[in-house]
Formats: sequence, C-alpha cells, structure tokens
Amino acid sequence: MMRKKHTIAYLIGFQWLLLSACDIINPPEAIPAYIYVPGFEVNIPSSQGSASTRITEVWLSVNDNFLGAYSLPALIPILEEGPQNITLEAGIKENGINATPDIYPFYRPWEMRINLRPNEVDTLRPVVGYRNEARFAFIEPFENANHIFQELRAGTNFNRIQIVRENAFEGNSALIELNEDNPLVEIGTSRRFSDLTTRGFVVYMEMNYRSDVDVIFGVQGYKNGLPGTAFFDPGFTARGDWNKIYFNMSPLFFGGDFDEFQILIQTLLPANNGAFTKTKASIWLDNIKLVHF
Repeated sequence: MMRKKHTIAYLIGFQWLLLSACDIINPPEAIPAYIYVPGFEVNIPSSQGSASTRITEVWLSVNDNFLGAYSLPALIPILEEGPQNITLEAGIKENGINATPDIYPFYRPWEMRINLRPNEVDTLRPVVGYRNEARFAFIEPFENANHIFQELRAGTNFNRIQIVRENAFEGNSALIELNEDNPLVEIGTSRRFSDLTTRGFVVYMEMNYRSDVDVIFGVQGYKNGLPGTAFFDPGFTARGDWNKIYFNMSPLFFGGDFDEFQILIQTLLPANNGAFTKTKASIWLDNIKLVHF
C-alpha cells in the first residue's frame, strides 16, 4: 500500500516538473500595446513654399531604440508598458522608387512621451516641418512668368515653359509641350549655385508633377565659369495624375571638380525603330524645391 502511495506521489511530481518545463520553454506571450499612425501633416511657413507631401512610411523609435519602418497608415505593436519616449520620422520613396524607402533627412522628427498600456491603441497624428538646418537654394511655385527655369539648352521656343492655370496643381503650374516637330527639350536654371555641398553632402529636389512622358533631371557643372560634364540620373516616369516626388541628387554633385552647378530638366517624345510612339506630350510641374544643408 505504501509503495502505491509513493508511485502516485512520483507521478504527480513528474507531471509538475513537465508543466514547469513547458512554462520555461513556452512562457506566456507578452501582450503588446499599440500605436496607430494614420499619416503625417507637414506644417511649414509660406516662405518655405508648398506644404504638399508624399510621406509613405513612418520610422519608429522607442526610447531611442529603432523598431522599424511601417507603411502608412500603420498599426504598430510595441512590447513596452508605461511611460515611453516615442519618436516618429517621416519616410519617403527616394526618387519615387518603392525599393528605396528612406527617412527624408530635411523633415525634423516628431517626439512624444506617452503611457503605453497592453492591448490598448493610442492614435498619434505627427506634425513635421523642415529642420532648422535645411536651406533652400530655390523654391519655384511657377506662379508667374519670372520663374527660374529660363535657359533653353535644347529645343525651340515651342518647348519653353508656359505658366498655366488649367490642370494646375496649386494656383498656376508649369507646362512643357512636345510634338513631332519639337520632340526634345532641355531646360536649365537661369542661376548657378555654388554652396550646395559646403555644409553637408545631401541635396534633394522636391516637386509635384504629372506627365505624358518620362522626364530626367541633371546637373551641369562649371569650373571658373566654363561648362564641364553634365550628369543625369534621377527622373520620373509618365503618370496621368499629380504626384509628389523627392529626388536624391547628391551623387550628381560629386562627379567632377566644379565650383558652380546648374539644374537641368530634359524630356523627349518616345520612339521605337526610328518612329515616334507618341505624336505629342504634355508635362506639368509645380513646387520645385532644391533643398540642402
């Protein structure tokens, strides 16, 4: 009889050990708190141009620890509890390419201390603006004929920028037209810039656009007043509705030993086997900003 009691005690003890081991191997899962970020608002003074934006991701840090980038709108679980320092940074698609998401370096982070509670959702509506260090080489809203893109480097007077209100993004917009007799245009800024990289190595060009054809952008370098090589890289593809894009133009400013730079726009009718695939095209531009540190 005593032996049977010992056997039962051993079985109970063994089961308790198994249950304890399961708790160690599979501990209870922590219940996260959540933050919901529907999007960002950009709040800037009128001296910094249009507040239009295309922020596509939120980059999250908690107590200065980076947790990840999330597509907007974003519902984000956080395995922290109690008062926490939350930092949200505005993410963009660099050069409009989905494969190159990045923090837009000229928008300042948004910070807030919030009390996180498990299984509860806090909705955050971050408002950002340009950093104090951000400098604008130019801001071109195309509100009148006295705009900065005046130098016709290729093409004819037919291709010059027109200021139009019809189909404009905000107020007036720039319109460039192409046809079979005038299929190519390259336009440069009427000013050259010499201090874009003296305080830092990051230069972006923002703009709103819609276009029937692809457009590329470039930089013409000058040394002692003489033109050197022109470098072209970022651009956008044809798009039927208005869009906002952020071009990282930084690599174009380090292709040679230059002391001044001119910003270029180039576009042409597409062709195949020597024949145009379009007989005409229109390109609308608005709110071009050249931003640097």
